[in-house]
Amino acid sequence: SASAAVIHSGLVNVPIPFSLEGVTLDIDAPAPLVPEDAAGWDVNFFLSGFGIAGSLDFQPVRTGTGNEDPVRRFDEGALIVATLPYSSGETGSVTHLGAPDNFVEGESGFLGFRFVRNDDAGPLYGWMRVTLTANATPGVIHEWAWESTGAGIVTGQVPEPSAAAFLLGGTLFFLMRGRRRWSSAFTRSN
Repeated sequence: SASAAVIHSGLVNVPIPFSLEGVTLDIDAPAPLVPEDAAGWDVNFFLSGFGIAGSLDFQPVRTGTGNEDPVRRFDEGALIVATLPYSSGETGSVTHLGAPDNFVEGESGFLGFRFVRNDDAGPLYGWMRVTLTANATPGVIHEWAWESTGAGIVTGQVPEPSAAAFLLGGTLFFLMRGRRRWSSAFTRSN
């Protein structure tokens, strides 16, 4: 059995400009910000987040399965899985601000999605925390994460620190503590 691995972007805070070009992401690429016509792009946010366009390989969770149904907003702790409503084909949304289950302009919320990686692995499930607006104030893509095995993911879920990270952190703490003791002892003797 494969072990679950959550891939997290880290806190990136990418501004969404008030332009038709906006900002385009290829979320599983080493450099996720890509030109709007790049091969392998996943999602494009434009006009400060008023508009969202998804590629054939990226489908946001919607309020229904129609290509023009609004993209749905989630709170932290929601499970993003295969049984949620997605549409098919390249789609967009300009109806995701203001209605129930939708984004509130200027407030952070989670967008759930399924996508196929650049190496054709998938479908995989993920979340993206965004603040969307409909005016000249830039929206923001704060961060995103996806689960690499095809299992569901909880909005806000990030990778757990490994035992090696804890061990390294503890070792560094004791080394720095010992260095300070040695340094203060050396300073007192001079």
